[in-house]
Formats: sequence, C-alpha cells, structure tokens
Amino acid sequence: MSLSLRAQFLMLSAVIQALVVGVLIWNSQRLMNHAVNTNAERVAQEYAVTLNLSLSPYAVRGRLPELNSYLAEMLSDPDDSFLRYITVLDDREQPIIAAGKRDVPLPVTLRQGGGTSLKGVRTLISDSTLHARSPLLLKDNRIGSINFGLSTKDLKQARDEVLIQGGLISLIGFAVGMLMFYVFTQGIGRRLAALTGDSQQIAQGDYSKALPVHGDDEIAVFTRTLNAMSATLRERIAQLEQSQRRLSESEARFKTLFDMAPLPLTVSDRDGRIMAANRALVQTFGPAATELVGKRSDEVTFWASPIERERIWQMYRDDGAVHGAIAGVLLPDGSVGSVAIWSSSLTLDGKGAIIWALLDLTEELNAKRELKDLNVSLETRVRERSAALERANADLSAALQTLQHTQDELLASEKMASLGSLVAGIAHELNTPIGNSLLASTALRDRVQEFDTHVAAGALRRSELTAHLEEMRMASELISGSLHKAAELISSFKQIAVDQTNDQRRRFDLLAAVQDTIATYMPRLRRVPCEVVLQIPEGMVFDSYPGALYQILNNLINNAINHAFEHRDSGTITVRAEVVDEDIIELMFSDDGSGMPDDVLKRVFDPFFTTKMGQGGTGLGMHIVYNIVTGILGGRITIDSAPGIGTAVRMLLPRAAPQRP
Repeated sequence: MSLSLRAQFLMLSAVIQALVVGVLIWNSQRLMNHAVNTNAERVAQEYAVTLNLSLSPYAVRGRLPELNSYLAEMLSDPDDSFLRYITVLDDREQPIIAAGKRDVPLPVTLRQGGGTSLKGVRTLISDSTLHARSPLLLKDNRIGSINFGLSTKDLKQARDEVLIQGGLISLIGFAVGMLMFYVFTQGIGRRLAALTGDSQQIAQGDYSKALPVHGDDEIAVFTRTLNAMSATLRERIAQLEQSQRRLSESEARFKTLFDMAPLPLTVSDRDGRIMAANRALVQTFGPAATELVGKRSDEVTFWASPIERERIWQMYRDDGAVHGAIAGVLLPDGSVGSVAIWSSSLTLDGKGAIIWALLDLTEELNAKRELKDLNVSLETRVRERSAALERANADLSAALQTLQHTQDELLASEKMASLGSLVAGIAHELNTPIGNSLLASTALRDRVQEFDTHVAAGALRRSELTAHLEEMRMASELISGSLHKAAELISSFKQIAVDQTNDQRRRFDLLAAVQDTIATYMPRLRRVPCEVVLQIPEGMVFDSYPGALYQILNNLINNAINHAFEHRDSGTITVRAEVVDEDIIELMFSDDGSGMPDDVLKRVFDPFFTTKMGQGGTGLGMHIVYNIVTGILGGRITIDSAPGIGTAVRMLLPRAAPQRP
C-alpha cells in the first residue's frame, strides 16, 4: 500500500508526539515517586530523632514499659498523626513496648540492615506505610531499636492526582498538535499537487515555462531551484549543440594534424588492422607503407621478422601500452632499421582503437655503435694512463714517506738541540753556586787548619773562638745555600730531561712545569735582560705529555730571545693561564718585543720558513709547536702579532690529552 507524503508526515508526527507524551508521563511519574520517597524518608528521619529524644531518658533507666498507656492513647486516633505504630526492640530483637495498629509483621529487610539509609535511619515503603528503624541506647549500654510506621496515603493520593492531571494535559496537547499538523499539511498538499503538475511539463521537455512561486518557504525555494535547473538545462543544451559543432571542427583539425605530423603515425583496431596512416609514414618507409591501410602489418612487408611484431603486441597486451620499445623493421632500400614505438588507446566511433607512433632510430643507433667502439678504444687508453698514474702515485707515496721520516728526524734533532741548549744553560747556571761552594769550602778548610794550630799552641782566647765560629757559620750557610740552589736546578733539569727523552704521559701541575722550564733559561734571560711574569693559578693539573709542553715553551722562549728581543735592551715575557671550560685551559705566551709583519705572520707555521736563513735558523720551531699543540696535546693554537707591539701565542689545551696510538 502506497501512502502519500502528507499521510506519511501525519503518521510520523503522531508517532513522535506519542513518544514525547509517553516520555513526559514516565518522567513525571519517576520524579513524583522520587519526591514522595524523599519526603517520606525525611519525615521518618525527623520522627526517629524526635522519638529517640523522647524515649532515651526512659530507655537508659529501663522504664520504657511505663510509656505503653501513653503511646497507645497517642496512636488511638489515626487522624491525629501520621504515626501508625511504634515498637521498641531490645538487643535480642525482643519487644519491650508496642503501641498502635500494625497490619503486617515488622519487615525482615530492616532487621537485616536493608532498606534505604538516611543519617542512621533505615526506611522501607510497603503499600501505604513507611516502615522505619532507628538505633536506641538501652540500659547497661545495650543497643536496641525503635521500629515505627508512618502513613503515606496522603502522599500517594497527591501523586496520583498529579499524574492524572499531567496525563490529561498531555493527551489534550497531543490532540491539538495532530489537529495543527493536519491543517498545516492540507495547505502543503495542495501546493505540492500544483507543483507536481507543473513539473511534469519540464519532464516532458518543455523548459520554456517557469513554475509559479508562492511565499518564501522550502516549497518556494524548491520551485525556484526547479526554475533555475530548467534555465540551466536550456543553457546546457545550447552549449551541447555548440560543443557538437566544435567537436566536428576538432575532428577535422585532428585529421589535418594527423596527416601533417612529422612523426610516422598509424591507427589500428584492437586486432591490429590498420585503419589510417599519415604522410610521414609514407615518407619514411616508402610508397609500400600505403599498402598497410586495411591490412594487418604481418600481411605486408614491414617487420624485420614476425618475432618483432609478436614481441611488440605482447608488450601492449601485458601493459596496455608500448612506451618507446625498439623494434627492427625493413627500410625502403631493403636494409634492416630500428624504430622506437609508442602506443596509446582511444575510442573512434564508439569502438576501441590504437594510435601508433614510430621514430626512426637507425642513424642514431649506428652513431651510438660507432661511439661505443670509440669508447672501448678510449677505455684502453684510460687504463694505460691509469697504470701510469698508479706508478706515479706509488713514487709520490714513497717520497711522502721519506719526507715524513725526514720530518720525524728533524723533530728529533730539534728536540735534542733544545735539550743540548738546556744542558748548556744548566751547566753555566751551576758554575756559580758550585764555584761559590768550592771557594767557601776551601777557605773554611784553611781557617780550620789555622784554628787547629792556634789551639795546639795553647793561646786560644774566647774572642778568637767566637770569631772562628762566626766564620764557620757564614761559610756553612754560603755552601748550603749554593748547593741547595744547584740541587733545585739539577732537579728541574732532571725532570725536564726525563720528560723530553721518554715522552711519557703523566699527571703534572702546569705551574710547576712552567717554572722548571723558565728556571733552565734564566741565564740566557738575564743576559738579554728579560723579565718573566707568571700568571698561572695553582692547582691546574694536566693528564698529558709534559715533555711536549717543555718543548713548546723552549721553542717559544728561543723565538722571543732570538727574534722578539734582538737589538733590544730589555723585555718582558708573560705566561698566563686561565680556565675556559671545565676541561679546557687557555695558555697564553706573550712578549712585548718587535712583533711580526703580516707576511711573516701568515707563514709562521710553515715548515722551513725562517727570517734568519743562513744565520743558524732551521724554520722548524713554530712548525713543531703547531704539530705538538694540534697533534700530541689535542689543542688549538693562534698567534696575534703586529710590528712594534709584540706577539701573543694563544693555545687552547685540554686537561686530558687524547690517547696516542
């Protein structure tokens, strides 16, 4: 059975309203039940508090039976109170007093701790009575219970009245709503019927008549949409007619372009039968190419072999197209040529077709073959040249090893020269304290002999003994001081010599290492004369190679003496150290000497570069310093210098040098 849209709308509205009314009635009943139960439980809690306060004085004294007559009289008239019965039970659930009318026994649920609990009062609604149970303190600190019942008849009656009135109001609203829906849909039905009749004209192909529009509601919007659609259809039909004309013109242009294309083109059906061929095909493959039209390519002389045609068609069947595949064909002169083939599927007159494009690659491939032969010849030449280069590289490697060996020997020579200079300085420095000690000891020996002679003669006086003891004390102090100074110099020299000769890694204090090095150069520094200022905090401990550090300082001091303070009456060398990072120390060696110009500064680290060529300079001093700082010690070095200002060598050295292989 087919229902109209209006009937479906009315039925849907009735179902929706019925559901809404049902939900409203159910929710009202739920809320009323909750309100009734909540109010009844609150009243029961208030009664429980009142009864507990009233009965407690009698209960703790064991005098509850005295209240039987009073409670019976109070509960005799049901209209005086909501309270219907009251029973007090002891801790063994035995009744102590009971008053009022009780239709049913005390609920077992309350005795078992069930029911609804509100502030210690448990309640249970049964029919029109609310049963309540509350604890009560009895004599001897026993816990009994007060059990009483309240009438809920009035509350249930009020609830039923509210539900009845709400149901009537909901039914009246339902009826009024259905009536309004009926009236509303009747007007919409007439308009839809009129719209349907007018729309049938459009369905029959009459797009010239516009549908009437009434109002601004959804039907009016739909009507306007139909009118717009009708106008659009008229425009699209006109555009379609124009497109058909353009398509005809396009087909004519395509045919012209197909014929005029410089690339050989053919069109075949899905079976391979040639449907058309352009002029370029005839120009490339000769007049025999015209025989292809209406035939398959294997029915005329075209392919170099039947295998070539089957291979190309197999590619098309597998991939749906051919993309630049190379195939052999017969050229007009009878020779075999090579063409690159492309294909693409299209539809002609509703049937599947294939357009084929051919590119003659014969000359290009011949040129590639010639180029390949040339490449083979070039590869032979390259191999011969590579062999010669390998031999040259072997010679260069040998020369490089020789240079490296020579450099190592020069470094060792420089180290030994530095050690020799150190020995000469120490020897010169030791001459003074040892000579003083020798002179003092010789004089002391002579004075002792004279003193022995004087004592043997028996003419010793107290003043002579005192003078002799003073001379001995002065001579002893002179000998002790000189020998102590010589011992310190020898200790410093020994440490430096050991570190420079064995080049072992150890932990050392930076300040002590610099002081030892400066001490060995003091004779030469005093001859300049040159003052040395140390700005190194105590406690800077390195885990590194002290011999390498001594060699750096030796070279820098030698450069300062030989270059910076040449032709100078005095000078100052400053050695400063500070912590840059937790593991990095900046060591700066600076002088206020003559400085270096830019051309010298740029080449200062180059090996064998010296400004005293022929005057004893090797040009390896700063090169050795650079290699030691960046290699052995794992640091970085920079130099700032200017003529007349001086030179500052900055070295960033890690506290722990890298491990050497």
